[in-house]
Amino acid sequence: MLPELEKARKLKEKLKAGEVCFGVQLGLSDPAVVEIFGNAGYDWLLVDTEHSATSLQQTRAMLQTGVYTNAVVLARPLVFNPDEIRRFLDNGSPGLVCPFINDGEEARRLVAACRYPPQGIRGHGPRRAGIYFNDAAEYFRTANDAIMISPIIESQEAIDNIDDIMSVDGIDAPVVGPNDLSISLGIFQKFDHPSYLAAIDKVREACHKHGKAMGGSCLNLEHAEECIAKGDQFLLVTGDDLALAAEARRVLERFKK
Repeated sequence: MLPELEKARKLKEKLKAGEVCFGVQLGLSDPAVVEIFGNAGYDWLLVDTEHSATSLQQTRAMLQTGVYTNAVVLARPLVFNPDEIRRFLDNGSPGLVCPFINDGEEARRLVAACRYPPQGIRGHGPRRAGIYFNDAAEYFRTANDAIMISPIIESQEAIDNIDDIMSVDGIDAPVVGPNDLSISLGIFQKFDHPSYLAAIDKVREACHKHGKAMGGSCLNLEHAEECIAKGDQFLLVTGDDLALAAEARRVLERFKK
């Protein structure tokens, strides 16, 4: 199996074994952030092209850098679009974290977009993913089972349909998007509101019912610890820009005092 697919397969095995896998969301577009967080020991890194200036070509460079770390580097596309998904996969992303998956049918279409026929609809052309056709046959043979597929749960509609979403074969772990979910619920950033907490519990229950790893974007380190205590596993515990901004403030505040 090709190295990046092997890393994704091992990540999925860790989640199935109940291990917590720590991730970082990357909003900066420099491959150096992949080196920094990958070599720090994080399990997975999420290249966010939805809310950043990161292009497909920059994503490819970040994926190439990830080869030299133990982290699994996953792409987050702008929207759920099978054509866009195919380009990320063909450029070597060993999985997708896809925004705004709202029902079971969309979840099934997401899985189909990530898999070759007969299990899916993905067109064949794994340029970088297949080492520029040097290992395309091996990639084709192993990609369907190895690729990591994660829907972002961030709407009331998704909460209403969460059991159907989590029942889809091929979905590995959801990631809860706290800000958009709170907006959809009409309680922007009120993360202690009973309606928000009930929605999160509903996702967690569906994950446990269908054998999926619960994931989410943690609000802070204390929240991450609470999530871990509740059995959540696939966690974004910080972001590159968040970590940089926090450290910049910490150093300056220390000297200003």
